[in-house]
Amino acid sequence: MESWGEPWNEGYKNLAKYIYEMLKHHMDIYVLTSKKIEASPLKESDLIHIFNYTAPFHKFAPLIVSRYRKPVVKHVAKKELDLGIRTITRTLLNSTFVWNALITTTDVLAREVRRLVKNKPVFYLPPPIPVNYFKKLHKDACRELLGLEGDKTYVGYTGTLNEFRKLDVVLKALKLIDNKGERIELVLSLTNLTSNGLELLKRAFASNRITPNQYRLVNVKDVRIIYSAVDALIYPVEREGAVEPPLTVLEAMSCECIVIAYRNAITSNLLSDGYNGFLFSSTEDLVKILRDLINRGPDEVIARNARKTVMDGYDPSMLRKSYVELYGKLISGK
Repeated sequence: MESWGEPWNEGYKNLAKYIYEMLKHHMDIYVLTSKKIEASPLKESDLIHIFNYTAPFHKFAPLIVSRYRKPVVKHVAKKELDLGIRTITRTLLNSTFVWNALITTTDVLAREVRRLVKNKPVFYLPPPIPVNYFKKLHKDACRELLGLEGDKTYVGYTGTLNEFRKLDVVLKALKLIDNKGERIELVLSLTNLTSNGLELLKRAFASNRITPNQYRLVNVKDVRIIYSAVDALIYPVEREGAVEPPLTVLEAMSCECIVIAYRNAITSNLLSDGYNGFLFSSTEDLVKILRDLINRGPDEVIARNARKTVMDGYDPSMLRKSYVELYGKLISGK
């Protein structure tokens, strides 16, 4: 069950899609939308798995619980734990009267949910990443598509812009590096950029004295092109409430793209500094990492280790059994 229209959270939408793709050949799945919840599939289903939902769902919650009595499992995102008293209250009420169990995508989040929800079991299942799709493309061809030069270091940034993303740290690092005369450019592929947002972004670059030849905005539908073209992907994000670990980071790593991530509880568990990526906590850390990248180029061993990390922990062919077994336990009441 998912809202397949405009996503409240792009990570939720992709998480639902990846799980659906992983399981669709192994069980009968009917996709319910929050705009059109039909009674018949609810009656015929053995289990209801909820991802994102909007207000209309609450109109049907009593129907699910009182009439059909189906096990209801909820995928929980960080947003539901830190968006204020109304959101937390709704989580508590749903966990009491609607949800039979909760699934999280990291063990860190599982521990946090267990502290909030005392009366229902909480399970940890990593998100499946389509590793056969997220593979590295030809670097030179991707650079040509984006109009990138061959003798310059490129660092990518994808996704949204908000207060949880430490873009100011990135801009300060670029400014310090440029003062040394080094050639590096930030390549941004943004999903939520309005005309007003573009103006604010340009002001941010101007206030940090970032010149137009130090960044470029690109618009590509296939993010593999970005991951394959750049020398590294920067993820300067605090725990903003998207699916954890960040699907953007996992998808990039699967494409053998070196990720430079802001150090937090989630990224510290995913990345081992200098083995399968890099972590930074300050502008100084980031400057050092970027200067090493400029001087030495991307490390192919680190890039291969990044993909191996995803293959070992997030390959759908490996995770499928865990999801099916958990569904079976919930359906049987065990």
